Amino acid sequence: MKKFLTNQLRAKKIFVLLGIIFVFTQLNAAETSAQRRRVKPNGEKVLIKKPVKIAAANVPKVTQIDDFALKNLFKREGETAKPLLINFWATWCDPCREEFPDLVKLDEQYKGKIDFITVSLDDLAEIRRDVPKFLAEMKAEMPAYLLKTASEESAIAAVSKEWQGGLPFTILFNEKGATVYSRQGKVKLDILRSEIDKILVEQIAQTLDEGTKLKIKILDDIANLTDPFQKGESDAKEDILLGKLQIINKGEDSLANAQLARILADKYGIKTFEFNCKMTTKLIEYIKGYNITTETEIKRKFGDKALEISVEN
Repeated sequence: MKKFLTNQLRAKKIFVLLGIIFVFTQLNAAETSAQRRRVKPNGEKVLIKKPVKIAAANVPKVTQIDDFALKNLFKREGETAKPLLINFWATWCDPCREEFPDLVKLDEQYKGKIDFITVSLDDLAEIRRDVPKFLAEMKAEMPAYLLKTASEESAIAAVSKEWQGGLPFTILFNEKGATVYSRQGKVKLDILRSEIDKILVEQIAQTLDEGTKLKIKILDDIANLTDPFQKGESDAKEDILLGKLQIINKGEDSLANAQLARILADKYGIKTFEFNCKMTTKLIEYIKGYNITTETEIKRKFGDKALEISVEN
């Protein structure tokens, strides 16, 4: 009898244990389901998307730099140097995160034309965590750095006198390393684009010959001139002060002009530029004002007969 009661007691314990396991399993399943689904007010279940895991191969590399390395990033050397755009940011900075998609678009637009880098001011512990994770989410391809400095004040001062330490901070250098634009706070994209375009145009202009530069300058100004003759005179006087003596031909007789240009260049060092484009009234007046002023200086310097050279000479 005693043995029977003992077996009965054991059976009850096993039954209770199985019941506890069953209840625990159901509660765990319900909790898991609750984490994955939410219920709208109308009772409809909504599946919550799991966080997207970023493959290790797609995680951007973030390089740690110090104050010295930061200063080296600013250097623009050599004939192939490009303008440099730097954005200082942090993952804990809401305005930084908000403007980042625009910066990614900017990088795509000017890729190959400028150098664009980002410098995070997050804690060093985030160099393999939140910083690359955020950059991957933004699909940012700009070279990324994280600044570890013993003195934030000295680092800020080394970047720009205009930077008061707030984030985000964006600064643009031309190809020679001179600051041409900076802003503390979210950038105004249209203004930043305009500043970048100005640098690129100036950079291209430096590779052009003097005649092409003169043509671009004239055509840029001519439409808004109220007195093109006077502007021509003024530009000629400016060029004379710079030691430039040049005549603008309107391209009516290209052969004769080419022969005369060669003679003036060989004998007096006077440059002659062809202006082969549609002649407007303003453009004709501008050229007239420019040439009269230049011719007066040529006669003063080389005598009255300097411009009476025959093309047969």
